[in-house]
Parts: sequence; structure tokens; C-alpha cells
Amino acid sequence: MTGLVYLPGINMSAYSQEDQPVVKNIVYNSVEGQVTLPDGKTVNALTWNGTIPGPTVRLTQGDVVNVTIHNPTNNTLIHSYDSHASTISAVPNFGAINPGESKNFTFVASQPGVFKVHCEGANVLGMDQHVFQGMVSAMIVDPADGYEGYTTVSGVNGTEVNVGPEAKEVKFEFSEYYLQGNGDYDGKAMFEHNATAAWINGIPFGYDPIVTKTKNATPLFFNVGDHVRFFLLNHGDTPVNFHMVGEILDQVTDGSIVNGIGKQTYTIGGSNDAIADIVFDKPGVYAFVNHDYAQLFKGQVGLVVVDGPDKAISGSLNITDTSNPSNAIPPSGADSIPVDTKPYFLGIDQNNNSTNQ
Repeated sequence: MTGLVYLPGINMSAYSQEDQPVVKNIVYNSVEGQVTLPDGKTVNALTWNGTIPGPTVRLTQGDVVNVTIHNPTNNTLIHSYDSHASTISAVPNFGAINPGESKNFTFVASQPGVFKVHCEGANVLGMDQHVFQGMVSAMIVDPADGYEGYTTVSGVNGTEVNVGPEAKEVKFEFSEYYLQGNGDYDGKAMFEHNATAAWINGIPFGYDPIVTKTKNATPLFFNVGDHVRFFLLNHGDTPVNFHMVGEILDQVTDGSIVNGIGKQTYTIGGSNDAIADIVFDKPGVYAFVNHDYAQLFKGQVGLVVVDGPDKAISGSLNITDTSNPSNAIPPSGADSIPVDTKPYFLGIDQNNNSTNQ
């Protein structure tokens, strides 16, 4: 633990030698640059570590988290940092960081959930610009004792099915872009709640190569019988009414409470989260949507291809690569079932300021 800086209230000597907490060291670099959306619109982006959204951090309840934030000298803006997973005072910990400066603080991940990380601008001034130009990411905090299994009803024959805690996992972060024609932030549009585009994991229509034929889009892939755990985080101003067309949400966990069983749709407010579990009972093509039609048709929609043993569904679509898009798959936890992934993200190329996907 050499070199870590612990805030008052984190007394490491209180832990026995056998019960020392896990310490996670996390580094965020503020990266400014330009990205291009699949439809050709540019975003004069503000990012964590060069991507929209920034990297997902996976923690376990009780971990000690040591965070370092760098604002490089070549940046033009003051940045700052706020993690909703922390229970420490905003002042002085989340204060402004000038170009060429860094900040460090430590907290304990005390509660499970899917927590928002975002820039607060210059001591809150300009926070909206920094958030909606891309400076957001997620912290997933798993329960100390892992996830619990549950009982659901089969969509094939209506019988009860016991589902274990192990699951394939997906992380969806939702938000909006409010853009002027030159890619700068449009504050007037934000105050009018008139988004230029709505996104999941940074890219409008990023998981729909079939209906909208979005450039470089790739759907998600699972097999019949897969238990999938969806980590859902809404960075935006507009609520996300999460719905899986053709399926029912077996259960929804809100914070540490199971808040819905057999739900058709679950509403996630701004800067809030939920975890939805689904077992895909039948082969087919499913659509995940924000059931706010304005947001759906601005980009918050995508596809899930579910294959049976014969791979007939992916075969009928002439899809030979059934790896999952990397920006939708979080780092593994204790109850994660690994899946194959391929690189897919919206990011800043330091050489030519173009989109990497």
C-alpha cells in the first residue's frame, strides 16, 4: 500500500492483518479532442482516457479505491471529478484541476450498484458541457457476497425455473448529445431538452446494423438459455424506459433491493441505475430500447441476436462473427461468465482525431 494517500476516516490500522481490504488504484486522464459519429456529425469531445464513455471500473463492495485524475498540460479546459460510488465530501475532494495538475483521493466502495462517474467542470461551472460532450463513465460495485440466484417462469412452457447467480454480462450507459453544427456544445438545446442525438455507450444506433444500417454497428450475441445480467446507467437528463422487445425482465435490482419481478419496462431517472436479469428462452432477434419514442428514434435502440444450437438466426443474417462489441461488456466479476469480444468504441485517435470503432 506504499504511496497511497488515505483520507481521514479510512483507518487502515483498524483492519486485522488477515482482513486487509483490497485496494484498487484507478487513473483517469482528461483527454480533449474530436470524434466523428457514424452519421458524420462531429463532437468536440471531452473524455476520460480518450473514449465516450470512459473506461468501466469493476469493484467489490468494501474495496478501498485510490483515484488519481490528471489534466494534461496540453488541455485547454479546467476539469474535475465526481464518483457517485463514493461517500466523501465534495469539497475539497472534487475540486477544479487546472491543465498540468493532478488530484488524488481515496474512498471505500461501501454500497453495491452501477455508479456514475463524471466531470464537474470548473467547480461545477460548465458541468453540463463536460458531461454531455462525453466526460462520463461507470463504476460497477458488486455485492460483497456476490449476486443471488432467483426463480423465474419459463417463456417456453410456463414452468418455474431456478436461475443461478452466474451470468453473461452487458453494460449499457445512456445519454444525449446536444450539438451545434461545428460539434461544440449547444447549451440552449440542453435547456430545451432537445437532444441532437441519443446514445447507448457513446454511439447512436451503435448496435443496429440491420434496420438503420448504422456504419460499423454490431449487435449483441447470446445463446438460447443464457442468463444475461444488464448493468444500466443513465447519464442523461431524459429518463430511460428500458425494455427488451420480445422478452420480459425477470427481475430488476435497484440499489440493493429487488424492485421488480416480471417487468415489461423499467424506468431509470437521470444519473440513476438499475440491474436487469433476463434469461433468453427462444432463438430470434430481440431489440433493446428506451421506450421514450423520441429517444428511441434518436439512437437509444439496438439488437440482440439469440442463437439456438443450429446457429440458424445468425446464419440467416449472414453473420459469421458472433463476438460481442467490447464497449458493451464490462470487466469480469466473481459471478461473470466470459464472452468473446471484438474492439468497438467511440474514441479519440491521437494521430488523426477520428473515430475508432
